[in-house]
Amino acid sequence: MPSLTTLPALFAHRVAATPGGDAYRRYDRASARWQTLSWAQIGDDAARWRRALAGENLPPGARVAILARGCVEHVCMDQAVLALGCVPVPLHAIDNPESIAYILADSSAQLLLVETVKRWEPLAKLRAQFPQLRKVLCMDRPPAEGAVCVEDWLAGAGAEPAPADVRPESLAAIVYTSGTTGKPKGVMLTHRNVVSNVQALLEIVDVRANDQFLSFLPFSHTFERTVGYYTPVAAGACVAFARSVPELPQDLVAIRPTILVSVPRVYERIYARLQENRVARLNWRLLDRLLVGPRVRAQFGGRLRFAITGGAALSLAVAERFRALGVEVLQGYGMTESSPVISANRPGANDPASVGPPIPGVEVRIGENDELLARGPNVMAGYLNRPEDTAKAITDGWLHTGDQAVLRDGRIHIKGRIKDIIVTSTGEKIAPGDMELAIQHDPLFAQAMVIGENRPFLCVLAVLEPNEWRKVSAALGGSAESAAAKRSALERIRKALSAFPAYVTPRAVWLTLEPWTIENGLITPTLKVKRPAVEARFAPQIRSIYEGHG
Repeated sequence: MPSLTTLPALFAHRVAATPGGDAYRRYDRASARWQTLSWAQIGDDAARWRRALAGENLPPGARVAILARGCVEHVCMDQAVLALGCVPVPLHAIDNPESIAYILADSSAQLLLVETVKRWEPLAKLRAQFPQLRKVLCMDRPPAEGAVCVEDWLAGAGAEPAPADVRPESLAAIVYTSGTTGKPKGVMLTHRNVVSNVQALLEIVDVRANDQFLSFLPFSHTFERTVGYYTPVAAGACVAFARSVPELPQDLVAIRPTILVSVPRVYERIYARLQENRVARLNWRLLDRLLVGPRVRAQFGGRLRFAITGGAALSLAVAERFRALGVEVLQGYGMTESSPVISANRPGANDPASVGPPIPGVEVRIGENDELLARGPNVMAGYLNRPEDTAKAITDGWLHTGDQAVLRDGRIHIKGRIKDIIVTSTGEKIAPGDMELAIQHDPLFAQAMVIGENRPFLCVLAVLEPNEWRKVSAALGGSAESAAAKRSALERIRKALSAFPAYVTPRAVWLTLEPWTIENGLITPTLKVKRPAVEARFAPQIRSIYEGHG
């Protein structure tokens, strides 16, 4: 693989090297069966998409946007775009239309692939905002108004185009960050960036040709794109596309993955269910003896070698509980701007309290204000149309991560986001991220945010989990706004934070049953809380909490 320096070369090598090997699995709802595609079959399918795309006569470097979940069609379009020297722009399938319209305009996308009519219809109303778009392809039949059906488009595929001049420094994607405080930024990733990250991962993680992945994160998430899509291509492993998140438990049992790539929320939800079942009260060293461990492993399909988590912090308590149950969860760290992996724990050398050592080829150091800096071939080319932001993000080749960290015994320990550090009016500096994770381990709290910047004490805004709230509401007067409900919630929050210093103990809480969603503008498509937006939405409630305290 060292001689393969671009993603099209990587894909072509895989198809030629193991044509009969299993490449992808997908569920066919018409026959109610899982279908398996070999590398030869996916190679043929991608070639058909490539020939159809060549008929659009797009210039080298043209942007092609893809608004679809992870699926075989997404793979084929991505590979066709890359092979022709164009640039994929993966869009968050659950993003709101206004944000997608902004990205289409900012990236100057000339072609758009949408999965469903439902996803295109609200965008069609904003068509004037992205005039560069020449054609819309729709995977539905009949297609959306103003769009072309993909099947018809593929039927018109012409001759095989001449090979494009794709180089390591060519753009391999423009991936837009979520934008917790403003408009999303387009991260320009080159083939060298992504391929170097894949090569480093294969040096530290034993991914085999007979491994089975289960994919349910979107390809617009760089973590899934590199670790759950391009890395299996390099290793020749098979990827099964989950039907949906609600059907994930059934898909885990049906597919029986050997490697799972996920964000922490999946493990946290399973952990919360274990707590609800009172399993957490048992001696965790005795779990296997009591057959709880085998039962939990069976929920993952029964043959999981290890799970990889990233995209957000995983609680140490959750990681240790799963390790006790025989499920090894390897936490890594990175960001879109680093393609994305900077560090990772290794199988057999897992320290759940850290995000592991830097991956091969990547250097790290601690800068001003304890900020983690990273340098390596995986660092982005810059932000699209934002030279000033690029200059702030990269200094002398060092990427400013925005995270505070400590280096201990060669491993990175993340302390929290610099911008998210709360400084109270009493001078205490508090990183709220770990506190919020701890609060959400209580099954009563679906979401939580700690407030206290330039204020005399901390309070918590919390979204209640409806099912759990129904269990306790009768005894608390039935209203989340009642004094009894707030007292009980505050008591549970303080218990969840019992291991934290006393000065971070919240003194008040505000409860709501209305979830923070992408639609109401309070979280990003990658499920990160937009702190300024939440604080603005609950400004009257926050004011009422601090009234009379100066």
